[in-house]
Amino acid sequence: MKADFAQAHEFTAHWEGGLSDNPADPGGLTNHGISLRWVQSLVGLARKECLAVARSCDGCPDKNSPRCRAVQEYDLDMDGDVDADDIRRCTKAEAARLFKKHFWDALHCQKLPAPLALVLYDSAVNLGAPRATSLLQQSCNAVGEALLDNFTPIAEDGCLGMRTRELAQALDEANLASYTARRLVHLREKFYQRLASSRPSMSVFLQGWRKRCHALLDYVAQKERE
Repeated sequence: MKADFAQAHEFTAHWEGGLSDNPADPGGLTNHGISLRWVQSLVGLARKECLAVARSCDGCPDKNSPRCRAVQEYDLDMDGDVDADDIRRCTKAEAARLFKKHFWDALHCQKLPAPLALVLYDSAVNLGAPRATSLLQQSCNAVGEALLDNFTPIAEDGCLGMRTRELAQALDEANLASYTARRLVHLREKFYQRLASSRPSMSVFLQGWRKRCHALLDYVAQKERE
């Protein structure tokens, strides 16, 4: 099975759902998985990158306009800012575009064995890329140490680089990619349990998170059979 964004996003899109504004959700207003908090953080990063080149917004003809490079990708209603109105306007296609750019492409999921790519992508969308990557690295280290003849541990730093991809490939060549993917899902479920325990306000989401993990295991198995 080849790693494919469309297959990965098919699962994720189903679980992210439509417009919601649960007061227990730190992401705030969310539509098709795109949260206001996440998008505004992306705007902040884009503005820092722009300022690193331009030094200042002063005198910029695009300041506070839809043409501002820092906001134009996320300003869906073209009013010069990014707020709740943009989240409400977000479509499934827009959500897929943003997730592909900031998770699938950014993590080079297409270079990973398919089972790991599918699980990493959905985990990154739900948990954030650094935490999802760290869980992937923990899974690869645990399986590699236990079952590979030649194994060198990788850093569990949340940065998906060449060494992580090389270990993932070695596990795939040993027919261990699916087993590693399952271990990643189990680690993810344990993270949710710890989160709900340490932050009781989040416990309302625990049952749904666990159902998503179990469905993800079934989905990866299904795709491998096809």
